[in-house]
Amino acid sequence: MKKKVEFESSVADLAKLTKAIGHPARITIMLHLMEEGACTCQQIVDELPYSQSTVSGHLQKLKEEGLIKMKSHKTSSIYSMDKEVIQKMSNLLNSTFNLGGEKKQLSLF
Repeated sequence: MKKKVEFESSVADLAKLTKAIGHPARITIMLHLMEEGACTCQQIVDELPYSQSTVSGHLQKLKEEGLIKMKSHKTSSIYSMDKEVIQKMSNLLNSTFNLGGEKKQLSLF
């Protein structure tokens, strides 16, 4: 029988967020949103080398994990970065991998 492993919540949160950005198209979309601000799916498709269905799928994944926000406007959806979640991911990376330099005892299990 397989053992069920429980990870520290910060490690599990970091894994979930990094999995969500684990595709170059998603990172490119996020960078575009950071540079341009809020955009429709079509505006992203017009600027990036991806099909509409590819962009829609990646936007959905980013939205599900809370990395981007979506609001409806007339017949369009407007997407924007959730900078607080990006900051949370940065903080999790810093603390998990001890990038601040102080010694930390990490409980892996």
